[in-house]
Formats: sequence, C-alpha cells, structure tokens
Amino acid sequence: MVRQEYPHLSKIYWKGIRLALMALVLLAAGCGNRLPESIGANEEIYVLAAPSDWTLLEDAAREIFEKVVYTPQEEKIFYIRVGNIETFERHKHHLRKNILVAAPLDAAHPTAVFLRSLLSPQVHDAVKAGVSSVSWKRDVWARDQILMVATGRNQEEVVDNLRMESDRLYRAVEQARDERVAKLIFQYGERQDVSEQLARSYGWRIRVPFGYRIMEEHPDSGFVVLAREQPNRWLFVYWEDGIPPGRLTPDWCIGKRNEIARRFFGGDRVVATEVKIHQAEFSGKLAVVLQGLWENKALWSGGPFKSYAFVDVDLNRFFWVDVGVFSPNKEKENYLRQVDLMAHTFEWVR
Repeated sequence: MVRQEYPHLSKIYWKGIRLALMALVLLAAGCGNRLPESIGANEEIYVLAAPSDWTLLEDAAREIFEKVVYTPQEEKIFYIRVGNIETFERHKHHLRKNILVAAPLDAAHPTAVFLRSLLSPQVHDAVKAGVSSVSWKRDVWARDQILMVATGRNQEEVVDNLRMESDRLYRAVEQARDERVAKLIFQYGERQDVSEQLARSYGWRIRVPFGYRIMEEHPDSGFVVLAREQPNRWLFVYWEDGIPPGRLTPDWCIGKRNEIARRFFGGDRVVATEVKIHQAEFSGKLAVVLQGLWENKALWSGGPFKSYAFVDVDLNRFFWVDVGVFSPNKEKENYLRQVDLMAHTFEWVR
C-alpha cells in the first residue's frame, strides 16, 4: 500500500526499508548476537531528517547533544551529522553507532515513511492523540548501537517533544557511549596483578587497564597515583581519616585538591573560574564532584580534570579520587572519559 502511495521513492530507499524491517524481525527473534559491528566515531550522532524538517529541528538537536567541555580548548561531547534516508543503505546509516530519526508522523516525505515503519500501530495512535513520542532502542541493526526516534503530529510538536525529553535522550546516548569506551579501554586486558596489589596494600581496588602502572605511592601519606603516557593521563587516590562529610563544601574541596596537588603534583592548582561542582553517586556513596581545569604556572602546563570527594562514614575515612589529562594541542575529552570510567571501578574490599 505504501509503495503505491509514494511511487517516487527510489529503489535504494525501499531496499533500506526492507532491511530495517528485517533487522527488527531478527531482533525480536533473539538474533541480536548475529548483528554486525556498528561503525563510525563514538562522538557522532547521525540525524536522519528531511531538509524541510531539519530547518526547525537543527537548533534543538544541537543544543541537546553538542554540549561543550573546555580542556582548555572547546570540545564538543557529541557532533551532529545529518544523513539522508534515501541513502540509508549506501551510506551505511543502519550501522551507525548513534542514530536519530526525526519526522512528523503523517508527513509524506521518505523519512516519515521510514519512521512509521519503525513504530507500532499503538504508538501511531498515541502520537495522533498528542502523547509525546520520543524513544530509543539498543542494538537494532548493529551491535553497540542506539537508535532514537522522535516524532509528533507536526514539525513544531517534534521539536517540542525533543526538548521535553532532552535530558533522558542525552543520558541514554551518553550511557551508550560510556559502555563502548569501557569496552575499548579493557580490550587489551587489565593488570589484575596491580589491582590485587592495591587491594592487599590499601584495602581498595580499581580495575587497571593494560598500559597503566603505579607511578608513585606514599602509604604513610595515603596517596597512590596510576599513570599512562601518550598522552599523559593519571588517576590518583588520596585518603585521610577524621574528616566529617559536612566539611566537604565547594570552597573546601577546591582548597583540598590544591593542597593534595601541592604536596604530590608539583604545585598544580584548580582554575577557580573554570570549575563546576555538583553532587553525584560514586562507589555507592554521595560524592562532591569537581570538573574543570588545572594549571601549573611554574611549568606552563594545564588541562582538564575530574574529582570525586566523599566520606565513608563506616570507616570514618575521607577519599579523593582524581583523574586528569595533559596533552597539549590535542583533543582530550575522550581520554578524560577513559580515566573517568576507570575511576568508577573503585571499590573498598575490606
């Protein structure tokens, strides 16, 4: 019926439609482990939208996904790429890691026809009733893939629905990226000998990817740093007893990192005007999170860092877990993400 309604659509397009539907059937049958590997950069999000829709969608899509981090140069966490549904197979869009298909439900153009093929009749009815329809699914046409779909009764509603679900969409695509990066950093194995040495010596453990080593340790001062070169990146753990959770104010935490770096890192300092502070869960504890830039004016160096400060009240012990990168004139966000994911394997083992 659809082919008769839209006879102008190309054969390549219809082949793409058949491919999409076949992949969904295979997924439902439990054949996900036979899917091909996804392709492209982890940071790329391919938006499949008609040119007439993209004019209205562009600002919202870029605001949602192209968040900026300063390292100190400006880097985007995700980059939007615009694709054409009529080259779906030829340009291998079905294999992309991050895909967003966006169109009004009842539009007549090829992207809308394709989008309708992805949604159940129940979803069609919900959209027509004015219910927001922004959803996502993992591993539809390729492994380690996330497919996002945004629709509505008209162009304006598609934009409104995207903005309404922006936080959830961003968290979903970032989680998918983190899972891929975690696989990447451990793809060559891990230093279990180092992890067990840390557990035996200090009572805490971190999964240590191959390539990292203990660069420095001061047991009497409660400090251990692991590092890797090319580019230079580190993870250090500092601990101290007798610090109550109430002391962990933003100003105190900035001062504490400066104190630790002065003692063990040759005078590095937090750039106070370039740090964001919030609270989040870390290793099962509520932590104060600092993310921003460090600098060392004596050495004319600097770069990005991220820290987690928390107190284990059962142990009466304060912990500081810190990651950072030094890589002049190169992009650093991806390397910072790698050591950050490594930091999230921290656990107390005794």
